[in-house]
Amino acid sequence: MSAAVQTYQATLDLHRRRVIVDAARRVFEASGLEGASIRAIAQMAGCTTGAIYPLFRSKEEVFAAVLGESLLAVTEEVRAAMDGIAVPAKSLRRGTLAIYKYYDAHPSELTLSLVLFNGERKKKLGSGLDEALKRQLDALLALLAEQVRKATAKPFLPMVRIEATALITHLVGLLVLKHGGRIDVLGNNAPVLLAHYTKNMVARLGGRG
Repeated sequence: MSAAVQTYQATLDLHRRRVIVDAARRVFEASGLEGASIRAIAQMAGCTTGAIYPLFRSKEEVFAAVLGESLLAVTEEVRAAMDGIAVPAKSLRRGTLAIYKYYDAHPSELTLSLVLFNGERKKKLGSGLDEALKRQLDALLALLAEQVRKATAKPFLPMVRIEATALITHLVGLLVLKHGGRIDVLGNNAPVLLAHYTKNMVARLGGRG
């Protein structure tokens, strides 16, 4: 096979993968992981199941690709929000708010991401896909944990990661309440509550800013 043919084939595969992943996202948003199928994804993509299997061996692999892109996108948003911010506590608030804004604008991606917090995710996805997605989630948590460490002058101990995880948990809870139409019951808006929690967390750990 000539180099030109190889390049053409690679470009074709990338285009096909893009079409399949975009179609799969819509299927997973409508049906969830358990309700989706390769056949449904193929129908949404306007192709045959035979066009999918050379690129993805299962619907779980397609789901991992969809969720992986989402995690990459939100991580890039966090990096951009933190970039150039010299005060760690402010950087932490900016990064946390970036996560909130991303998932507030993409609620279906938040729903899909909740699979990562499901105790049976490894059984559903398989250990290989689960570990790959967990590494991406860990990278996102590490960005926040590093700012917690800097803002509080704490050594990078498990406690710092626990605080970053608690922050994410609080953030997700606010998003679930907001998208469920229940945040107004609390008499405040979610970004204000998130900023309040973040500021108090830093103060509780002995930090400033």
